[in-house]
Amino acid sequence: MLAATIGYLEKQRSAAQRDAGRAGSRRRVLLGMTGAVGLGVLAWAVRSRKGREDGVRARAPVVDAPRWPAPGATLSVPDLRLPPPGVPHRVVIDAGHGAPNNRGNTSCRCEREETFTLAAARAVAGRLEATGAFDLRVSREGDRPVTYHERVEDADAWGAEAFVSLHSDVRGKPERREGGCPVSVLSPGFSVLWSDEGEATLVARRAALARRVAARLEEAGFLPYDGAEYTGLYAPDAAQRGVFLDRHALEERIFVLRRPTMPSVLVETHHALDPREVTRWDDPFTLDVFAAALGAALLDTLAFGGP
Repeated sequence: MLAATIGYLEKQRSAAQRDAGRAGSRRRVLLGMTGAVGLGVLAWAVRSRKGREDGVRARAPVVDAPRWPAPGATLSVPDLRLPPPGVPHRVVIDAGHGAPNNRGNTSCRCEREETFTLAAARAVAGRLEATGAFDLRVSREGDRPVTYHERVEDADAWGAEAFVSLHSDVRGKPERREGGCPVSVLSPGFSVLWSDEGEATLVARRAALARRVAARLEEAGFLPYDGAEYTGLYAPDAAQRGVFLDRHALEERIFVLRRPTMPSVLVETHHALDPREVTRWDDPFTLDVFAAALGAALLDTLAFGGP
């Protein structure tokens, strides 16, 4: 009897152990499944969060750097590759206007164009001459009016290799007046003008100089004017932004572009009715960058034979 009872208990214990083992196996399987599901949910959550973050980043507005003439827009002084020491290149910097009965435009500060161009021409000439690569002449000095014929004849007699006329521009009608001065902010930027009248080789050299000046100014951070107000007066150049060909009526075409015997261009440095540009051109650093860009363009064409 005792032996039978012991045998029965042993069977019961074995069955209980088997059941416990099966239960443990089921718990381990369930735990494994739960862990796998948990990891899957976590991975999905991470992916979803990353996706949301990427979506937020993708939808976040891209903030462009300020462009000229905004106060925060940066200019960069170009590297001025100088030729080997030798005879400096003779260049006339023409202070636009200041001719008899031709004082030029009136800026948003009621300043005459002839005043601005004389100060700019002196500053540019001084900076370029300091490089040792140029011999510079400013086309007029002081208050004495100088005719355009006289300027061109003097440049020819001196043996100038290039003639660069500096101006400020007025585009369209003023939008308003401030302190009695005309104001417009619709047409900022520089333009470089040239003429295709004359002998083919000279015309090609003018075009090359105009394009290099505009390219160097744009590289430095200046804004090329889009020409919206030039329709019928100038034709945009197909090769370089900011370059325009004189298309006035024949009797009204710009004298200093078509008559010099050396390559000549006219640079409209900025829109004189735009207070933002006028303020930038008050900064000596703007003149530093402009002079360096102009010098680089002159050397591209006069010293290194660039396009």
